[in-house]
Amino acid sequence: MIVPTKLSFVAGLSLLVATAAAAVDIASTDGGAAAPASPAATIPALATAHAEKGLLLSVARAGDHLLAVGGNGVIVTSRDGASWSQVLTPIDLTLTGIAFGDANNGWAVGHDALILHTSDAGQHWEIQHYEPDLNAPFFAVIATSRDHAVAVGAFGLMRQTTDGGKTWTALEPAQVVDEKYHLNAATRLPGDRIAVAGERGLVAFQTSPTEWARSTTPYDGSFFGILPWGDAGAIAYGMRGNVFATDDLAKGAWRKIDVGTLGSLFGGEVLPGGAVALVGADGQMIQVSRSGASQPLAPSINVAGKSSSLAGAVVDGNALIVAGELGVYSVPLR
Repeated sequence: MIVPTKLSFVAGLSLLVATAAAAVDIASTDGGAAAPASPAATIPALATAHAEKGLLLSVARAGDHLLAVGGNGVIVTSRDGASWSQVLTPIDLTLTGIAFGDANNGWAVGHDALILHTSDAGQHWEIQHYEPDLNAPFFAVIATSRDHAVAVGAFGLMRQTTDGGKTWTALEPAQVVDEKYHLNAATRLPGDRIAVAGERGLVAFQTSPTEWARSTTPYDGSFFGILPWGDAGAIAYGMRGNVFATDDLAKGAWRKIDVGTLGSLFGGEVLPGGAVALVGADGQMIQVSRSGASQPLAPSINVAGKSSSLAGAVVDGNALIVAGELGVYSVPLR
């Protein structure tokens, strides 16, 4: 069975999950760091005209730079959210997530358990981790410092670095990985704790640097994203407009938030003041206030008469930078 993930909805990338599903019997790792592939085994990404208008799946800020990643190893960067340029990467695999631990040090993740690293705000990238034999993609990465990051993906795939990526080791908290659910998203909570979300309503979070707990949600479908909600809570969102929030992850007490759509939601960002912006299928952009009230954030993205499903968002001053199947765009915030 092909289980829905964020990528299988955005731009019809169901091939990704079909490939991963063929490897249900993924062998568990021994917790050691995997050696990166030989450079001879990889093909660099090609320079593409107007790469900022192609498939882009995640967007992030690094100091005064904005960066977005997507298909065929493409990474584009901008200082103003309007003019974008492509930077070259050492491999042409689809990139699904990007995060920075400080203004210069960050990671991008993607197919074949690929992890790229930059130490100069995204101008140059190197392969730190690559496990093509797993047949499993990473779907997201989150960083809490220049040294610490966690990448999550298909079938409970989790890898962590505490030394800036010199080594990546397996994370195997039973509450998160035992059921081999796809882990579609990760976020940074107050106190530099990490929370993850995935299929079958999975939400789990760190209670300490080494301990994790599962939060019981009232939802049995796939979550494609998770964000902080106040000082101790989280808001998770996913298939068919399903959005749930809790003021305290440790206590649970999730409540459903009506966002007025049956379209799947793939990405989001915390806005100034604590509200969140959610983006998803057919270019939808929705704002959810801390009270749980929702409203359209802006008209749906429409390019040449075609709606663009959106997969990621980041705040840039008075604008929201959104990325999706037709590229990256700047949307003014009200």
